[in-house]
Amino acid sequence: MDCQLCILTIDDEQIILDSVQKHLRREDFRLVFALSAREGLKLMDADQVDIVLTDLMMPEIDGLELLQLMKVRGRRTPVIVITGYATINTALQATSLGAFDYIAKPFTRAELLSVVNRAAQLVRASAERPDAAPLKTEAEPLDSTEQHNSGVVGEYGWKRLEDDGTVTLGVTRGFMASVGRIQNIFLPSRGDELRQGGVYLRIFSSDLRSHTVLSPLSGVVMDVNEAHASHPQSLAERADEEWLVRLKPSKFEFEMKELGI
Repeated sequence: MDCQLCILTIDDEQIILDSVQKHLRREDFRLVFALSAREGLKLMDADQVDIVLTDLMMPEIDGLELLQLMKVRGRRTPVIVITGYATINTALQATSLGAFDYIAKPFTRAELLSVVNRAAQLVRASAERPDAAPLKTEAEPLDSTEQHNSGVVGEYGWKRLEDDGTVTLGVTRGFMASVGRIQNIFLPSRGDELRQGGVYLRIFSSDLRSHTVLSPLSGVVMDVNEAHASHPQSLAERADEEWLVRLKPSKFEFEMKELGI
């Protein structure tokens, strides 16, 4: 995919739009801007938008409502949520609605470039594989019981409630495509306690960039799939099928409600 990708930034504060332009103007992207979600939706209808950066707290239509509207309209554009209120629940809510990732204000050029470049890799990987199954940018529709017990949580990860009451966690094929070639994987140890929204997986790609995945649940780590830590590239080939961590959840029902699942 040789053409420039188009990044639409939506924020009701001009200073944030100016900051994004300053950080990205020398990169190989076409930049467009909107001061409201309504204006942003019109731009999406009129132009080919490949990546969306949107503020979370906006008047009339906020970032979460924008994600819902894009979902209803069938748009699978990667969305990065910009927030000055980087709470765990809000971040996980956003990823549950299909957000690619979130970034907290104020952000540095390096932080913005890191998440934008990963989203760009996902878009390009999808465009270069037109005959393959589409890369996931959100959970496929499930009935309420299936969604509660298993399924994709945001762009990065999935969970599955097992018969013994434990929950296995893994990552999506789309996420692994955005990471590229893997150098190292770091997983928690058996007996470690995870909290909802804490990092449970850290991956270093061959370009030495760090990629993290947040745990959707709190609990104690019962088991770890050591095979992928030893042979990290094997995860890229079977990400949708292979679990990484088995967790004994401490607040499953409560935290599912917190995620709106």
